[in-house]
Amino acid sequence: MKRIMLAFVFSCLLLGPGIGGASTIIGGDALSKEAADDILDIIFIIDTSGSMSDDIASIASVAETAINDLECPECDVYVRARFMGITTSSGTVFNETVLSQSWSGSVNHQEDNGWAAAAAASALSGTWWVNDAGVGQDYYRAIVTIGDEGTDNGQPVSQTDWDAAYAANQAAIANDVLLFSWVTNDPFAGVVDLFRIMAMGGAGGGYNFNFAGGGFVDDSAGTGDVATTLENIICSSVVNPVVPEPSTFLLLGAGLAGLGYFTRRSARR
Repeated sequence: MKRIMLAFVFSCLLLGPGIGGASTIIGGDALSKEAADDILDIIFIIDTSGSMSDDIASIASVAETAINDLECPECDVYVRARFMGITTSSGTVFNETVLSQSWSGSVNHQEDNGWAAAAAASALSGTWWVNDAGVGQDYYRAIVTIGDEGTDNGQPVSQTDWDAAYAANQAAIANDVLLFSWVTNDPFAGVVDLFRIMAMGGAGGGYNFNFAGGGFVDDSAGTGDVATTLENIICSSVVNPVVPEPSTFLLLGAGLAGLGYFTRRSARR
């Protein structure tokens, strides 16, 4: 149910108290915020180490188009999407960093995916993430953490990576934030399981993780279509759930594997 966004809606807009110049891509398939069925605030947080440079470039090249050309089949959604590197800025849509924020917490390394997601989930509600849904609308918050190494200081998975992943999982659940994890091309050993369990739930590192309401993208083969992945993440944040058995995944869209367990969990007024 694609609708054309009004011309006055800017693709890139400064907004939000306490954010200090953060650029946000505004889009969706609703005619306007007032006409939307759902309002989604979503933040994409990416590992900005050297191995991720091609992934940063590919996401940045399609982000604005994917958000503005969004086509969610079951609803009309108004999207405010923010993009951050962890400790460095790429100068693309990822033009700010988690480390520079007052809420950065335990983040001290460019591959701290778990700590970055935990800090954002814990701190952003009530600042950038303000529920401004109107009557008859639902409001959602989501974090997408993207990387190819461990969630604490990167590289192969160790106990501290499980500690960081568990912190992210629990912070998302406690703050009613949908958590998505996205593994990119050629990850280190153990990273696929780590990222999957961080978002989807399961046992790892001595922890029992719960499902954090979002989904998991496994593009370890590097064959996924980035624009389709972005669209599917956004749309699955606001659609009614079709939840498969714990051992299965949904395959949604050409070239996208592993974005599963779609759910609808609103931060209602």
